[in-house]
Amino acid sequence: MACQSCRYQARLLARSLRATADLASAPAYTRRAAALPALGSSISVKTTSSSVTLGRRHFSQTATRRETGSGFKEAIRSGMMAAAPKTMAATLTTSRLESLYKVCSAPALYNISEKDRANDAVRMTTEGEEVGDPVGPWLQFLDLQPSFSSWSQTTMLHMYLVVARLRCLDRESSRNLQHQFIDQFFFDCERMMHLNHGMTSSALRQRYLKDIFVQWRGLIAAYDEGIVKDDRVLAAAVWRNLFKSREDADIRQIAAVVAWMRATLQDLEANPVEDLLVAPKNVREELAVVVPREAVGEEVAAVEETAKSAPGP
Repeated sequence: MACQSCRYQARLLARSLRATADLASAPAYTRRAAALPALGSSISVKTTSSSVTLGRRHFSQTATRRETGSGFKEAIRSGMMAAAPKTMAATLTTSRLESLYKVCSAPALYNISEKDRANDAVRMTTEGEEVGDPVGPWLQFLDLQPSFSSWSQTTMLHMYLVVARLRCLDRESSRNLQHQFIDQFFFDCERMMHLNHGMTSSALRQRYLKDIFVQWRGLIAAYDEGIVKDDRVLAAAVWRNLFKSREDADIRQIAAVVAWMRATLQDLEANPVEDLLVAPKNVREELAVVVPREAVGEEVAAVEETAKSAPGP
């Protein structure tokens, strides 16, 4: 895992250093500009109609080595000071995007113990997928298997809502934030493959990551279509992705997820988009877990009770 951590930190550092790329041409220009006053003060030129003579230069007019280099050093220092806010802002944005991603990845977390893997006691589904111990609340409330696919689909569902809110920004800012935010997910996917499922082969992990990227692109298109059209189309997209097209999926749970998605989008739209980065932990309240058994169950029970108490025909 050390190599993965090093790669992750290196990529974060590269993003922060991109802010200083515009300083590449500044030193040469500033050095030429700083050399002109020293040259003008050391040489006095007198021009007449007949001849050109050089004036006498005194020792007091000669710039010392330290003074000669001060212009260039001052340019470097001013450039670094100008780039410092950009670098700090990029680092701070990356840190807050990481905190925001952790909010999105928490609802369906699971764990496979090393003891079970050492004893070859890891449970498997009928499709051959490894199953662990549930940690996140969505696994229990929606009757999802504590597996990698359930975790990734639930995480991508939460990420979709955040990405949809970031689209209101200008094109360049939205694209940069989305790329950094999505990178957090794929870094975490590789970590989960290594820790929970023992995938030590980097080539195998990269192959799975490509498949997950295809799923992510298809998920965006499916949810966008459902949001634009109606709840039936959105429910079909949720059933295909989150519930894996299971025939025994509870329609009340699907309806609860659809209602939660629309309500969450409204809550995110009601607040400034800066709140996603300024206070990522507060977004946890807007992405609160849905409890379909309690919410939908109570409503169904109330309707049934009303139907029973109503007078017959």
